[in-house]
Amino acid sequence: MRNIIFYKNFYYIISCFCHPCKSKTIAWLKVKSQILKFIALIALLTTGGFSCTKDGNDENMVSIKIENFRGEVDPYVVSFALPGIVDARCFNAIPYPNVVGFPEAWNANDWSIHLVMAKGTDRTKLAPIITLVPGATITPESGTVLDFSKKIEWTLKAPDGSTVKYYMASVFVTGDSDENNMVSIKLKDRNTGAIDPNIISFSLPGIVFATCVEHLPEPNYAGVPESWSPHFWLIRLYMAKGVDCTKLASAITLTPDAAIYSKHADVQDFSQWIEYNVVYREDGSTANYLSVNYYFLAHTFND
Repeated sequence: MRNIIFYKNFYYIISCFCHPCKSKTIAWLKVKSQILKFIALIALLTTGGFSCTKDGNDENMVSIKIENFRGEVDPYVVSFALPGIVDARCFNAIPYPNVVGFPEAWNANDWSIHLVMAKGTDRTKLAPIITLVPGATITPESGTVLDFSKKIEWTLKAPDGSTVKYYMASVFVTGDSDENNMVSIKLKDRNTGAIDPNIISFSLPGIVFATCVEHLPEPNYAGVPESWSPHFWLIRLYMAKGVDCTKLASAITLTPDAAIYSKHADVQDFSQWIEYNVVYREDGSTANYLSVNYYFLAHTFND
């Protein structure tokens, strides 16, 4: 199209000089007008004035594979793309609890996805572009605008008829407020499945997953003091890339019969073991309070 306009204007200018006109003044005005258009056209062509550029979101589009830390790749989703992805962590078939975003029971093929987004990303209006293998379909469809500040679940129908679910478990936005990035976990023993009866939820900004172990006293356990309460919990927190583990303020929800003797609302350095002491009455009895210590340690995947 550009070439047609170019040659059309060029031909008109040449023809005005080669063919006699009844009025030289009119002819010259026409030629002058065409020359100006011709110059403007050349300027547009040389500066890219007619070039087709992507909008801001498309220019920042980043594609990831659905791949776990063992290097195993989901066979159905070729790529998952959003503008401004900084880091991504995907988990599937994790044999222990406290992977944020997974339901209590899941299919061995299901995936939990955790994203770190660039500063300024509006999580409430994002339209992921999801490329699938031939024959697969997914709901919601690729390109659907979704609110990533909430939990999102996709259901994929594989070519063989099987179903796979993908959970957008957490989206941490670099530089966003801790309140917006806050993630809650339950304290559930990775070995026995036992749930702590005192802490309903423990929250920090940017938790990806946690490993919790309830221990009876045993010697030489790294990070635990020489003396401890009759039983205790060890909680390792794995945080999103970009989280400053040295400056975190936790939020803890307790059962009515429990009380905590730690200033958990204050900013603390979770790159070191943090100890909370909780006292409680077992099963709501009027007996003396019992005591449990909780030891928390947070670090990112890059540590």
